[in-house]
Amino acid sequence: MVDVAVLPMLERSISRWVRADAAVLLVITLWAVTATNGSWIWFLALFLAPDLSMIGYVFGPRVGAVTYNAGHLYAWPAGLLAAGVVYHPSLATTAALSWIAHIAFDNVVGYGLKLPIGFEHTVYGPIGQARARVSATKSAAG
Repeated sequence: MVDVAVLPMLERSISRWVRADAAVLLVITLWAVTATNGSWIWFLALFLAPDLSMIGYVFGPRVGAVTYNAGHLYAWPAGLLAAGVVYHPSLATTAALSWIAHIAFDNVVGYGLKLPIGFEHTVYGPIGQARARVSATKSAAG
């Protein structure tokens, strides 16, 4: 059994590994765009497209988390990439690489999958104003 006091350290350690893995994946996707002669214009134009999944937050944090997380799973762009490689439509390949790069970038900077309690609560911990509130609470208590 793990000592409860050790859990925050373990969570930070695991978070670093996942973020390092995402950084490598981001670099690989950037290389792959060049290697496949992909269009950098399309790559950049589509880079933020997965964030359209945030529209679910209009219907509340639970629906928002589901739609955001669905748009930020590697499975969808991996399938699109496979189709692009097999059938050779370069836009599909470039779009998939852009989508994968977006997800990887989000993970590197700490914007991982969302928890159903609010946009600012991720698998990596709180972000934005929620993080500021947690820091303020810790400094006031300490």
